[in-house]
Amino acid sequence: MSSAPTITVAGEEEPISIGFDAVAAYHGQAALAMLAITFQGLRATLPILSPDRPAQRTALSVISGHPGPGVRDAFEFVTRVVTRDAYVIDRSLPLARFNPTADISYSFVISLGDRKVRAALNPGVLPPQFFEFLAMKDKTADDLADFSRLRSAIAKHALAQDPASLFSLD
Repeated sequence: MSSAPTITVAGEEEPISIGFDAVAAYHGQAALAMLAITFQGLRATLPILSPDRPAQRTALSVISGHPGPGVRDAFEFVTRVVTRDAYVIDRSLPLARFNPTADISYSFVISLGDRKVRAALNPGVLPPQFFEFLAMKDKTADDLADFSRLRSAIAKHALAQDPASLFSLD
């Protein structure tokens, strides 16, 4: 992706621009769809928390309703919340509970000081086939290849969207 979206956060001394390509290289391809969606969630929420300048990376904290590696790695690479012990998984978050086979929420709360933004993934961002695959038992090599292609397509589509269009924000 040559024109991959970026996020700028305030580092310890100067702003840090982080492109999705770097986040994807850090993560790999295992959970590319959720990596891209979470990256876009950060692009949507950080300007709300800090509208006049990049958010201070070391002051951010996250409560996520999704324990997956793509979600975790997007938050970690951009904000370092996992390393700083400012990342909490709370599977009981009530919004965006789309997966009928897992007790998870496709939502998160990100905080900067006393400011908070709640982001809940909108219905339809993840297509029904995504959840059908997650529910499958005894996946074949062909099934796994199909799911890999689906995750890549979801990621590409999510990255091409206005980040705020993917989430309900409050």
